[in-house]
Parts: sequence; structure tokens; C-alpha cells
Amino acid sequence: MWIKICGIQDPETACTVADLGATALGLNFYSPSPRFIDVATAREIQSAIGSREITLVGLFVNHSLSDVITTCNALSLSMIQLHGEESPEFLAELAQQFPALTIIKAFRTREPDLSFLESYMKACDQTGKRPDHILIDAYSPTSYGGTGHLAPWEMIRREYRYSDWPELILAGGLTPENVSEAITAVQPFGVDTASGVEDRPGVKNRDRVAAFINQAKK
Repeated sequence: MWIKICGIQDPETACTVADLGATALGLNFYSPSPRFIDVATAREIQSAIGSREITLVGLFVNHSLSDVITTCNALSLSMIQLHGEESPEFLAELAQQFPALTIIKAFRTREPDLSFLESYMKACDQTGKRPDHILIDAYSPTSYGGTGHLAPWEMIRREYRYSDWPELILAGGLTPENVSEAITAVQPFGVDTASGVEDRPGVKNRDRVAAFINQAKK
């Protein structure tokens, strides 16, 4: 099970999460978020992680293409998450710039089905670049994630085309208490949490991170 802990803000927490067995750390470059960090802090985290086998994922929300490119170059990122309204053309441009870059495209949904995702995939096929992973998060009119709201598990399991679409990452209100149930219900490739393992926005609770990872791996 691929496990991402998102919204890491300091080197100590990053090392703790890595040592607890997470697959990936989310570095949030969206300035309105309470979990925002700048590139200098990301460099400190990257340096502290050292040789640990964990992937750093840069998170962007409606950033300009030049901003994403600049940050990817500055940190030599191998994986990013686009959590806004980025177009298929935006993904294609990034893929041209960084052919080896793994791109997660996030969607917030409260829809009765995933027809919007079908349309997006068709548009991606026209540009020649699909996301490498799809992340589905809960919908919020005021936030691009980290709200603690649950995504519609049953609808996702019913509507997601597992054999045809990119590997699915489930987010939205996942906690140590419900992640096992969520995995059973949705059967995703991976899971992603931020608020579910925090004492307050941006401040991770070591015990809850450990419990989340253990439950997800079970």
C-alpha cells in the first residue's frame, strides 16, 4: 500500500514520518494553505531526509507552469501533485519539460458519478499525456484538501474504472480509525492523509501517523 502523509512542514517531522514507514511526504507549495512551505524549507527537509527511501511530492494548486517548473528544478522533484483546476494541456506541457516526472492529478468530488473524470481522461488522450495517478478527495467549496471531510467511498468504488484509468489514490478525511475500512471499501493503489494525523493544521501527531501507517499496511 502506497501511503502519503501530506503537509509536512519541518525536517524533524519529515524524518519521523519517513522512519515510521510512509511511502511519500507531501510538501505543500500552495501559499493560502496552513500547511504551506517555501522552497528553502523544502530544501531543509530534503537534506534532512538524506538517503531514506521515501518520495517527496510537491503539491501545487493552480500555480503557473513556470512556477511549477522552477520548483521542480530547484528540488529535482520526481513526483508532483496538481490539486487545482489544471488542464490536460498543462499536464502535457509538464511532461514535455520533465519526461520522467510522475504526475498525480487530484480531484475533489461530490458528484453522483465520475463522468467528469471520464471527460478529463478523454481530453488527456487528445494531448498525449494522462496523469500517472488520480487522487480523489472530498469536495469543499472553500479548500483544496485537508478538510477532514470524507470522499464518497461507495460511489468511487462503483464508478472508478480501475483497469482503464490511472492508479487510484484515495484521500479525504482518512484517519487511523477509518483507513482500513476505506481501503476495503475502495481498493485504491494508495492513501493520502493530512488532517487525520494532526493535532492542529500542519502539526503531525507521531502516534497517529504511526497508527495510520500500520492500519493502512494491514
